[in-house]
Order: sequence, then structure tokens, then C-alpha cells
Amino acid sequence: MSQQILFPTVITAGLLDSLNPCAISIALLFIALMFTLQKSRSLILRIGFFYIISIFLTYFLIGLGLLKVAHIFSTPHFVAKLGAIIAIIFGILNLKEYFFPNLPLKIRMPQSARHKISEWAHKASIPAAIVVGVIVGICEFPCSGAVYLAIVGLLSVKVSFFAGVLYLLVYNVMFVLPLVLIFLLSTNRMVTEKMINWQERQGRKMHLILAALMIGLGIFILYFYV
Repeated sequence: MSQQILFPTVITAGLLDSLNPCAISIALLFIALMFTLQKSRSLILRIGFFYIISIFLTYFLIGLGLLKVAHIFSTPHFVAKLGAIIAIIFGILNLKEYFFPNLPLKIRMPQSARHKISEWAHKASIPAAIVVGVIVGICEFPCSGAVYLAIVGLLSVKVSFFAGVLYLLVYNVMFVLPLVLIFLLSTNRMVTEKMINWQERQGRKMHLILAALMIGLGIFILYFYV
């Protein structure tokens, strides 16, 4: 894969990864809670900034650790193959979530993490936003971490460690971009309510998008690079 194809692949994967329901639904609930508590719009934006930065740094550090392991142990092709296979498996599970949502083996954030997030979110403060962001960043993997792992595996095969770090930065910027837009729009309560209603109606369809991305990306990596 040439650099000209790798770069748009990373950007596209980061944007599509951002469509996972975990971070978006929690962001919208966070905003709705702050409106309920009658917090100012400026505070909502500040809290949103720290929430997004916390997710960005947590997710980036996870990817950095995985990339470092692949290079230290000189197993890039193994990591790429593992990431591709896991991406395909999680893609199939996302199809299950859409067509058979009541079957066991759910793809979602652990219930214990959801309770912890709820406890901190009700504090509606900047420290709480940081804690919630870190928890969400860590718990993203049950939602869409297979995409991230596949991209890390691809980077470990195609570029040096330092170039991979730059690609990870780009990936994570794309990953949090929708959250930035959500918080910018959240200064309007009516817009926030419409976004929440849309997310509740269309949330299941995100599983189809993620399924297509994960299966396609996994097959692409296995076919061309491992």
C-alpha cells in the first residue's frame, strides 16, 4: 500500500470508527444532563473540551502501546493478521446486533463502566469530564476497538514506528471530530434534543456501518498484506 492510499485509509477508518454508539451516546447524555442541571453554555463547552481531550489521549496512548509492542517484538505481520481477524469477527457481531439484537454476546460498554460514568457525569464538572473521558476511551474496544487494532496492525507492517505515531495522531483527530461538532452544536438545547432523538432512532444502523467497515478492512488487510 502506497503512502497515498494509506493516509486516506487511516482518515476514513478514524471517521467511521467515531460513529460507534458508545462515545456519542454518552456525550449526548452528558450534555442533556448539564442542561437539566441548568449549567451555562460556556461550562458545557469547557466540559466538552476536557471530555474530548481525555478520550483522545486515552485512545491514542492505547494505540501507541499496541504499536510499540508490535515493533519491540518484531511481530508486525502477526499483529496485522490478528487485528484483521478480530475486525472481521467484530464486524459479524455488529451484524448480529442489527439483525438479532436480543441474542447474547452484546457489543457494548460493560454495565459496571456505565454505572461509573453515570456517577461521575452527575457531578457535571471538569474533573468529572476528564474521568468520564478516560473511562470511555478505555471502554471503546467493546464497541469498535477492532477497527483501531486493525489499523495499528496495518501501520506496524507498512511504516516505521515514528511514522506510525503520526498516523495514529491523525486517526485519533478524526475519531474525536464528530464529538467536537456535537459539543459545538450543544449550545442550542433544541438541537441537542433532536440529536438525542436521532441517535435513539438511528443508533442501530450504526452497527451496519461498523460491520461493513470492520469486515471490509479485515478482508483488505488479510488479502493484500498478510
